[in-house]
Amino acid sequence: MSTIDPSTLTPTQLAPMLRAWAAGLYPSEAAVELLIAHGRWLRRRDFLACLVDAVDDGWGPRGEVVHMASIDWERVEAFLAQAGASSSEAAVLRFAASLAGVPGGPSVLEMTAGLDDVNAGLVLEALARRCGWHERGVIKTVIGTFAQAPASATSWLEVRA
Repeated sequence: MSTIDPSTLTPTQLAPMLRAWAAGLYPSEAAVELLIAHGRWLRRRDFLACLVDAVDDGWGPRGEVVHMASIDWERVEAFLAQAGASSSEAAVLRFAASLAGVPGGPSVLEMTAGLDDVNAGLVLEALARRCGWHERGVIKTVIGTFAQAPASATSWLEVRA
């Protein structure tokens, strides 16, 4: 196995490597796609050096050897404690780690409090992907009742992918 220095990779090079690593696992796919769409973290050398591992001989879905990169989600909080980031940037990274299954972080309420409109949209897209809604150009309408609300109260959510 030959490692690749992830800090030398561009976002365009890194994105398919992360997708290869996450392929088939909705939580990991959602987390990776959120960071790719967000765009900032894949450009930061400190993030790449601390949290990303890359190899040139990972195993692809059909058994072929592919370049692959992984993110150490467990170390996100320690990284953010020493990294300079806006509240929105930090919220996106924390939310991605949470989607990937890291336990015990901040609540969704806390993570989304600092999001601007653009990043809030990216988080909603990541949630849809986490639920298996991978289709683009499809509108999903979710209609139901709130568990704590009167039976007559309904809610709806429309997700445009």
